[in-house]
Amino acid sequence: MPDSPDEHFSPNGLLLSSDLRRAFGADLRLRRLAGRGELHRLARGQYIDATLWAALNSDQRYALRVRGAAETRQTELVLSHQSAAVLWALPTLFGWPLEVHFLTERTRGGRSTPGIRKHATGLDPTDVTTVNGLLVTTIERTVIDLAATLDLKSAVAIADRAIAVDRTGRFRPLTTRVRLLETWERMLPFRGSVRARAVIDFASTLSGSPNESGSRVNVALNGFPEPVLQHPFVVDGKTVFTDFYWIAEHSVGEADGKRKYFDPVMLDGRTTAQVVYDEKRREDGVRRQVHAFTRWDFPVGMSQSRLRSRLLQLGLPTGRPRLQFR
Repeated sequence: MPDSPDEHFSPNGLLLSSDLRRAFGADLRLRRLAGRGELHRLARGQYIDATLWAALNSDQRYALRVRGAAETRQTELVLSHQSAAVLWALPTLFGWPLEVHFLTERTRGGRSTPGIRKHATGLDPTDVTTVNGLLVTTIERTVIDLAATLDLKSAVAIADRAIAVDRTGRFRPLTTRVRLLETWERMLPFRGSVRARAVIDFASTLSGSPNESGSRVNVALNGFPEPVLQHPFVVDGKTVFTDFYWIAEHSVGEADGKRKYFDPVMLDGRTTAQVVYDEKRREDGVRRQVHAFTRWDFPVGMSQSRLRSRLLQLGLPTGRPRLQFR
């Protein structure tokens, strides 16, 4: 996870036909280049070098679409919801939307156009800031807007990242639970407020990844006991931390993902084979100290029924779901 949105989300190379028209009176050159495959067309009048586009990941591509939509607006509007989230470097579990989201005053209405979604939910000046030179909702307002509207797993993943405290120092928390609650209270009443409050209360500073966040939601929805997050074990003289630890059952669960095996930051100079070997040694060391151990990948973690089956194999009891909201 990046330390700040400026570090990772500063896509450049955006070409606007409006700029070319002002300079040369026509934008036919961009259209010709796009027709030859040298440029990629983002939206009407918006292009980027095709090679650069191919090298961008999904987060950077959506961030570029957001910038293009914001820079071509005739009136300056405030980016919100997922379009603010991508600029804050918040995670998405199931991909970014096709639309760019803006927040408007209730009196202006929320008429949307193809590719543009306007939310006429009201706007307090304290909820507006700038990221990479664009007007966006603050991190607190962004989290609450999404907590009130997204699916529960996605909302918790976003709230978890916003308040996360990383023990390795790779990133800093973007806000605190206290500040989220202050903003939530100031916004009342609003649609989805009960849901948003449930997400804020459930969020944890200890969640290490979006996969862990979504899995933790399904643990709660299945009625399993609440796990301890990032519980330490000593393996070969080194302290390691597990994603989920159930004290009474003395069992460990790990939400595994591809990132630790392929992301250069996570590899930290090691090969994928070395990471797999190190992870195997770590797991063996933890297994020797607990009653049961299991791990799951992203598809299992995001499925309430599949994760339930996996955790029942640990012998975990089930009861009434702990996470409830209206």
